[in-house]
Amino acid sequence: MKPYQILIICAIAIGAIAGSTLATISYRNSQAPQATTEVPSPPATTETLEPTISPSVAVSPPPYTPPTSKPTGTQTTPPDKSSFSQFRVRLLDAISRRDANFIRTLVTSETEWNYGGTLNLDSYNIDDKNSKFWAYMDKALSLGCATDNQAKVANKEPGSDVWMCPDIAKALESIRPDKPNVGQLAILGQNVNVRANPGAGSKVVGVVSYDFVGFDGNTFNSLPEQMQKAVKEKVIDGWTPVKLGNGKKGWVLNRYVYDSETDYRVSFVRTRGQWRLRYFLPGNGN
Repeated sequence: MKPYQILIICAIAIGAIAGSTLATISYRNSQAPQATTEVPSPPATTETLEPTISPSVAVSPPPYTPPTSKPTGTQTTPPDKSSFSQFRVRLLDAISRRDANFIRTLVTSETEWNYGGTLNLDSYNIDDKNSKFWAYMDKALSLGCATDNQAKVANKEPGSDVWMCPDIAKALESIRPDKPNVGQLAILGQNVNVRANPGAGSKVVGVVSYDFVGFDGNTFNSLPEQMQKAVKEKVIDGWTPVKLGNGKKGWVLNRYVYDSETDYRVSFVRTRGQWRLRYFLPGNGN
């Protein structure tokens, strides 16, 4: 065989070997796992992970949410002032209608009518619509009420207040040390007119607000007997002659005039879930 023929055969053999090697490498590369840019999903979990917070950031705690469930056991809610206010409105309505049965529901065996006397509810004959009981009760309530912090009542409902009417303390508080008490008549009302003569149409000669005035005895004694009787007996719609501290004289509607010697005062206490009549007392401890 000639030399050039041998060289050709060798070249063909070397090419075959190289092709076989390249084919083997290509096959292996095709079977190897391929690189990927996907982010693998996190493993499933039931835990709640706390967020990462920078130390420099102030974090406020979540607002407190009170529990919705009510505590067990019996709880007593003390009546507030609105309870008495609502009762007072109902009572004034009953008085305007002369509802004797409503009054009877307020009276207990402990209700006081006078100091050591024999008066009781029957003494006032409340079934009579013209009984003075209605006028005195109406006047006492209409002049306003206040809590009696000095009262000690054994059967008082825990947390409740004892109320008394009218609110004489309001008039007493208005008296300054340099303004002496000039009489026993308390004017319980704001901007109450003092008129020249008895009657709503008479000229206004002065105005009084929660203050004491003197009783004008001279004018009273000069009145006819019938007018004197009206001054004494007309609890609400009558007129009383008064003398002011500045010397002026005039007349004030009886509804606003409180005479501690004769007028009534009443008190109420809440017991067993209901307001009761604590006392209905005439003036001066009678």
